Amino acid sequence: MGAVGVGLVDCHCHLSAPDFDSDLDDVLEKAKKANVMALVVVAEHSEEFEKIMQLSERIWM
Repeated sequence: MGAVGVGLVDCHCHLSAPDFDSDLDDVLEKAKKANVMALVVVAEHSEEFEKIMQLSERIWM
């Protein structure tokens, strides 16, 4: 078994909220630099589901 990296998990965030539209790339870069290994993006409304799916395909790929 290989070595497992140590990092943080943000277990509740709202990156799909419009508040992050203008600086999402900066937020993600800062999270990477802070050793955040995973993000659990939570929706407040069903309209956010598609945006969250798109985020899941691009984050840390």
